[in-house]
Amino acid sequence: MLNNLILDIGNVICDWNPDGLVASAFDTKEEQQAALKVTVQTPDWLALDRGTLSVEEAISRAQARTDLNPDGIAKIYANLCTSLLPLQGTMDAMNKAKAAGVPIYILSNMQHHAWAHLKETYDCWDACEGFLISCDVGLIKPDRAIYQCLCDTFSVTPESCVFVDDMAENIEAAIDFGMQGVQLTDKHAGGGVVDELVGKILAGRGA
Repeated sequence: MLNNLILDIGNVICDWNPDGLVASAFDTKEEQQAALKVTVQTPDWLALDRGTLSVEEAISRAQARTDLNPDGIAKIYANLCTSLLPLQGTMDAMNKAKAAGVPIYILSNMQHHAWAHLKETYDCWDACEGFLISCDVGLIKPDRAIYQCLCDTFSVTPESCVFVDDMAENIEAAIDFGMQGVQLTDKHAGGGVVDELVGKILAGRGA
């Protein structure tokens, strides 16, 4: 029976806008595209998500890849935290789900410093039963192992879970693993999607 709501963070609970992030550090489109290529679009970004690379080392390595202003490169990593702005509709829906007795778990690819900032900044996490963050477990979506890790960690079955994520490959992996999945293609529609899924869970309980 469907019982658990699993939520991604980026573009589900908080805005994730790489173009806006690099624009906070560099002025011209040419510089911004070059900055993306040496930061967000490298394997090092995924290593940060896995927790296998420190942010200091990532900055140093990115700076070495380019002739762009090194202070601007460092600013991208520093500004990541504050760029993850709240999607209030989803946050409000999370609180309603909590009040209705629907368990929420977080499953997200996220870097240590960004997750630390989010935990301290927003109170929507009080609505959650648990968190599985990639940098804490050394696994990233869409690796099958991270879905297994979530089920093992929180003693839930795949069949009891519905996962909301903005990336098609992450949803496909969740479905292949045995979960239900919903791709959120409009980050501003998250509140309605969460409300709908909560209604589906409650209906399945006979509520």
